[in-house]
Amino acid sequence: MKDSVYAYILKADIKHPEIVLRQAILETGWFQSKHLMKRNNLFAFRSTKKYMWFDTWQESIEYYKRWQDANYTNPEENYYSFLVRIKYARTTDYIKTLKQISLKRSEGAPLPVKKPAK
Repeated sequence: MKDSVYAYILKADIKHPEIVLRQAILETGWFQSKHLMKRNNLFAFRSTKKYMWFDTWQESIEYYKRWQDANYTNPEENYYSFLVRIKYARTTDYIKTLKQISLKRSEGAPLPVKKPAK
C-alpha cells in the first residue's frame, strides 16, 4: 500500500511528498489502523472532534492537497516547522517520530523522488 499511496501523493502534486507519506504511515500505523482505514482517512483528519470519512483513500490524499494548498502558503518555511505551527503535530515527539520512519523498500532501494510522467 505504501508505494500506491506514495504514487498518488506524487500524482496529486503534494509538496514534500516523502514527509506526507511518513505522516500517513504514522497516523495509520503502517496502514493497519482499522479505525482510520475503514474511514479511508490516511491523515487522521477530523471535523470537530470526529474523524472524517472518505469514500476512498485517494480522496483523503486529495483532501490533504486542498488542506496543504490552503495552509502551507510560504514555500520557504520548513515543512516540519509548518506542521508544528499549524498544530498538526500535536505531540512533542511527532516530528522526531516522522523523521525516524524509513521509506526504503524491502530490497533496500529508496522510493523515487521525481514525479512519474503524466
